[in-house]
Amino acid sequence: TNKTQCCPAEVKGICYYSVQDVSLGQFLRDSCFNLSLKCQNLSCKKSVIDHSLSFIHNDGLIDITVERMDNPIPTSALKQQQEDIDSSESDEPIATWTYCTKCGIVVTPLIFLSKQTWQWSFGKFLEVYFYNRDALMNAPGHRCACELQSKSVLYFGCGNLAARFTYEKLSPYSVFCRRHLPFDETFHHAHSLQEMENISVSSSDLFVRFDRQIEAITRETRDLFGSAVNKPEHLQAVLSELNLVSAEVDNASKVLQEKISTVTAKYSDNSDGAKTKRREYNEALFNFPWYSRRYLFTLASAWNERLSAAGQVVSAMKKIQHSGGSSRGDSTVPAIGDASTDDVIDGMRRIRQLQETYSRNYNVKNMTVARGQKGESLFEGNVLPDGRVAADDEEYDSDNDIDFEDDIDADVLASRNRMQGPQVSSLAKRSSRPKKSLRQRASDEYKQSSITSDTNPVPLDYSNNYDTSGQLEGRNKTVTAGGAVKSALNRFFNRGVNREDPFVVDLGFIGKGRPRLQLGIGGIVIPVFDDQPSTIIAHSLASTDYDVQFQQFVAASTSESRSKPSHGTSRKEIERRMLGRNKSHIKHTFRDFDEKGQQLCKFVCTTFWSLQFNAVRHAFMNPSIATSGKESSSEGMTGASTPPTGFDIEKSYIRSLATSFAWAASGGKSGASFSRTSDNRFVIKCISRTELQMFLDCAPAYFEYLSKAFFHGLPTVLCKIVGVYQIGYHNRVTGKRTMEQVAVMQNIFYGRKISKIFDLKGSLRGRFTRQGNLEKDQHSKRSSYHRRSTGSSDSESSGSDEEDDESLSIASDGSEKDENDKDGKAKAASIPTLLDGDFLEFTSGRPLPLTDRAKAVFHMSILNDTLFLSIINVLDYSILVGIDEEKMELVVGIIDFMRQYDILKQMERVGKSLPMVVGSEAPTIIQPPLYKARFTNAMERYFMTVPNKWTTI
Repeated sequence: TNKTQCCPAEVKGICYYSVQDVSLGQFLRDSCFNLSLKCQNLSCKKSVIDHSLSFIHNDGLIDITVERMDNPIPTSALKQQQEDIDSSESDEPIATWTYCTKCGIVVTPLIFLSKQTWQWSFGKFLEVYFYNRDALMNAPGHRCACELQSKSVLYFGCGNLAARFTYEKLSPYSVFCRRHLPFDETFHHAHSLQEMENISVSSSDLFVRFDRQIEAITRETRDLFGSAVNKPEHLQAVLSELNLVSAEVDNASKVLQEKISTVTAKYSDNSDGAKTKRREYNEALFNFPWYSRRYLFTLASAWNERLSAAGQVVSAMKKIQHSGGSSRGDSTVPAIGDASTDDVIDGMRRIRQLQETYSRNYNVKNMTVARGQKGESLFEGNVLPDGRVAADDEEYDSDNDIDFEDDIDADVLASRNRMQGPQVSSLAKRSSRPKKSLRQRASDEYKQSSITSDTNPVPLDYSNNYDTSGQLEGRNKTVTAGGAVKSALNRFFNRGVNREDPFVVDLGFIGKGRPRLQLGIGGIVIPVFDDQPSTIIAHSLASTDYDVQFQQFVAASTSESRSKPSHGTSRKEIERRMLGRNKSHIKHTFRDFDEKGQQLCKFVCTTFWSLQFNAVRHAFMNPSIATSGKESSSEGMTGASTPPTGFDIEKSYIRSLATSFAWAASGGKSGASFSRTSDNRFVIKCISRTELQMFLDCAPAYFEYLSKAFFHGLPTVLCKIVGVYQIGYHNRVTGKRTMEQVAVMQNIFYGRKISKIFDLKGSLRGRFTRQGNLEKDQHSKRSSYHRRSTGSSDSESSGSDEEDDESLSIASDGSEKDENDKDGKAKAASIPTLLDGDFLEFTSGRPLPLTDRAKAVFHMSILNDTLFLSIINVLDYSILVGIDEEKMELVVGIIDFMRQYDILKQMERVGKSLPMVVGSEAPTIIQPPLYKARFTNAMERYFMTVPNKWTTI
């Protein structure tokens, strides 16, 4: 009635001419022309004339509606058929006629039902109506030969009432819920080639700017040869240094372009290679762009430092010349500014030191760096342009620099204490500072692996072979309280001072991503961008410090279970790790330094339940482990046919997080911030501390539930959360500090072409989206992203506890995004997210048809998921439904299940219930068991089974 479904759909089987069946005439009289018949829904008081009855089977729908006619059916023709009509049924005879919708005329005469037609099985009548597809209307008098099933409207009339039978062809949908998430090597392959093209263009521009700067300084130097106060040998030394830098720039430009061309030609076409070799090629191709950017950044920084030294010498000589020959020994004529021979001498000494340093450590021709005698790597710490390692300033070692939640930090400390318990006590006894011992051990392991695995110089790697006394001196330097205060005051008063060196060249694109940060495991380079939280997570997961702590958790877990050591790739081992009850939180801190060794930014990343989430990722991202069911045929993606194994799974996860962009998702009111990885595999959602703590409390139950889904075939449509983190940074240049809690989850619509998106909660109160509200929501989302990228951030601003609708859609059109796009950091979802009211409008009040098998699995999944969420006291979740018209599939997933029914939700429910009037829709915030019942009932109303002749009842 008025696009409102009164009764849920039922699946019924009809055995012809049995008690389950009814005659056609009896059905018309009792169900169509009986105005005293009321709706089965007790809350509906309308008669049958205000309803429509629908029968759905296979691929068709028969809709029956009753209308009033202006004039009753004439009975003049009744006498001619009187002998064929039973007297007991001739009081109010039923007539029939056919109307052609294509021709727009009535094509059959008015005929009253005969006794045989009256007694015809209604089930057989429906069968003929559904399967008689080839019949044509035989109406030569009206010149109509249209299709009887699809182009005609069948009428049955009795008195002034007419029952209209119309047929609509429909296509039931299948339901798609991703069982495993593949890694699309094709995207990253193309992305790496695009990155190399960008590097080629940017480096060419950078080399041109270096040539111009060198030419300018050289011109100023030659102009000073006519001055009597400047020594020619100093000028000649400066020119020699400039010529050397110029030659290195030219050589580096040539070598870089050759290497890019070689790598592109070698790795762009690898279809004829073996799968293992192809994977190695792809891995090398994926790493090359950031390797080359990092090395080019180091070379350019070294050139800048040498140009700065030469430029300062030239500047000092010019000041001496303008001062009229004043020198340090002339006490009668004061020096102008800093003009003195001391500046020239110091500059020349600096030039000689830089020449000696870079001549030993850099090989511009081969784009490699000479290894030390012991193979030590510079990247044990942050690398400076001259090869030095920036020391960790003890002033910033305290974790109070960025505040953490007390209870969450306590969990991290408890995890560390348990990890360093009796089973691993030998590690803790090595040093009185466990943090330093872990880092040292990680460095030693990395050195050994680099020595044993590489016999030739490794491209784009760095080592030093000079005295490290300067490093030791920097590390052992103590900072007093007064020195710390003085340093803070200097930073405060000099924050806005422009200290740009006029002789250096801006590195631009090459200098982005904080290339001075440490290398990860196996020498992997992960850039970090302040406005991309996923890059902080990726850098932390790829670090040696994280790997050492993670391996200790693995060892502790193995010793506790008394099982044999395993590589962690078997189903049994993965399930055992996923079911572990011990906390495995890892807190990792890393810093970025400038060329002078001063700290620029401090980053903190806390990984919660690292061991369990690692097992979730191995089960979810490797289809050979999960056995919960077969994927849809559409699951196979290019480049993902071979399932990754071992560390490749974790590396693919890190590579996805390495590039992301801010994403203004639509459909919710909580104001949560979203970002999406460039390959569209994952969505990163900022959550509040309350949601984080609630999820951490029920995480063991979540892992147990996922283990049943992955390893025991439990049907589920939960959106998989594959990692929960707390990240923060303190930028000492801008003074900005922020702390965020994020959840990394699958992108439900990854690789799919979605035409419509619905966010369904089972309630109609405030669940209707208008176009004006959509535009306003999109504008507010863009504004929130602008504030996030330019202003301060508060830890609680990522979620709202007082809004009716906290769900934001995780929508995706499956298209590829470029992280270098100007608008890539604030792109709105191309498809608006609609709500429950829009869904009912889209389906015209009818349930959306599903195949019988899809509906059975979907119904069982909804029951399982809602029961689980009700047990852990979670509410306010919703199901995201995307319609893929090309494959006729519904892509579904339950989202926003991180909020429990606490005191705030109880107060919100009471507050929103007070202004309610009788008969109005209940608020969305209700008790979890009631929320579960309302949600499951709504899914039964929103979706229905389309049976066929093979469906069992």
